[in-house]
Amino acid sequence: MAEGELAPSVPESGAERVDAQEMHAADAAEEPQVKRQRFEAPQVPDNEQLRRRIAYVPANEPVLLRLPSGMTKQVVLTPGKSVSIGKFGTFPADQIIGRAFGPTYEIKADGSLEVMHQDVAEALVESEATNENIFDDGESQTLSYEDIKALKAAGATGREIIQKQLESNKSYEMRTAYSQEKIMKRKESKHLKFFTPLAPDLYNVGWYNFERNPEKIRGLRPDALSQLLSFADVHAGGKYVIVDGVGGLLTGAVLERMGGCGSVHLIHDADSPPALELMPMLCLTPYHTHGVLRTMHWAATESRWLLPSHMSDELARVYKTDRERNRARKKRAAIEDFVATRQQFFDGEFDAVLVACPYEPYSVIHRLLPYLAGSANVVVHSPHLQPLVEAQARIRANPQFVNVSITEPWLRRYQVLPARTHPDMSTSASGGYILHAVRILNTDDAPSDAAAAAA
Repeated sequence: MAEGELAPSVPESGAERVDAQEMHAADAAEEPQVKRQRFEAPQVPDNEQLRRRIAYVPANEPVLLRLPSGMTKQVVLTPGKSVSIGKFGTFPADQIIGRAFGPTYEIKADGSLEVMHQDVAEALVESEATNENIFDDGESQTLSYEDIKALKAAGATGREIIQKQLESNKSYEMRTAYSQEKIMKRKESKHLKFFTPLAPDLYNVGWYNFERNPEKIRGLRPDALSQLLSFADVHAGGKYVIVDGVGGLLTGAVLERMGGCGSVHLIHDADSPPALELMPMLCLTPYHTHGVLRTMHWAATESRWLLPSHMSDELARVYKTDRERNRARKKRAAIEDFVATRQQFFDGEFDAVLVACPYEPYSVIHRLLPYLAGSANVVVHSPHLQPLVEAQARIRANPQFVNVSITEPWLRRYQVLPARTHPDMSTSASGGYILHAVRILNTDDAPSDAAAAAA
């Protein structure tokens, strides 16, 4: 059996094996059909190469660092140069390149890095101390701002400054163990110099962009992004159409989940291939994108659209010298690749369409509907409810759709610690709304058994 072909679901015994053509002719309606391969099987890279993407800090790639303040900063680690994270210090990039994601690193006075070991949270010892006799009058702390500046000028470390502050705080011993722990963490985030490199996965990249500039990604929160992928049933070997207006975040999420197997057609309205400026943050390998991601302009989705004259002339032109032929080889390859991409689009049979853009939702769905396979998922995200409600009303009136629904993702973070687990007091207002529907085929649209057998 050729690589990538699917075996019949019914096993064949030695006495029942017959020629494939005779089998289809004799019992085409009863024999399960073999699904044709819709993509070229890529060469699978070594497992170590796939693990390194989210396991070790790379060089010359965007890296997210979580700072003591709780904020996240994006840096590019260039070998041989220093990296500044503002008031929290500076460190040589070479000391973090190749290290593991996840551990917290403390910046020492000489600029070197040391893994900051954090104690596992344990149940705090019960004490009789309470906070009822504590008054927040600003007089409990006897160590002034000038004293702290003098300690820093004298070369005191962050831990020494914290210890001095706790010793000079009159109300510290009167507080409960929970309150003391909160004060300690607050002082550490202010005076210690440490950071945590974050793996370039969808969760970390999504939260960074959502907190930094939610308008750029149209309020697409990471939990909403995960629901988009689940509604669309994105998996390896699938065939998907994407309309991405969130800087490539949705496209990168689909490519990461597919793992280099399948086909993605990105429809855009740019005069040149879209920048997808957020996708490099995911540090995807060429294995994830090469031969999988294809881009098309909206105009090229029209069946009446013709190749521009300069492309047609280039394909028909005959070059006399080797130099001219070598110069034209890349140009012709790009044109031929575009023609093949367009043909694959018109072949249809897409498993899902994912939309996160400012266009009117139903117009996008109606344009792409003829190219969707049976049981294909239609998933649309919008930061506003009204456009999806209007699209839902029109989709419900179309007999080609079932299970039409609109959902609003809800997310709340919890602090999970012994004897003090509780939800955070504040959360994001909304992660947008999601419209989901399933495309079905009418009897007239479904291929006949004979046609399926011939295929």
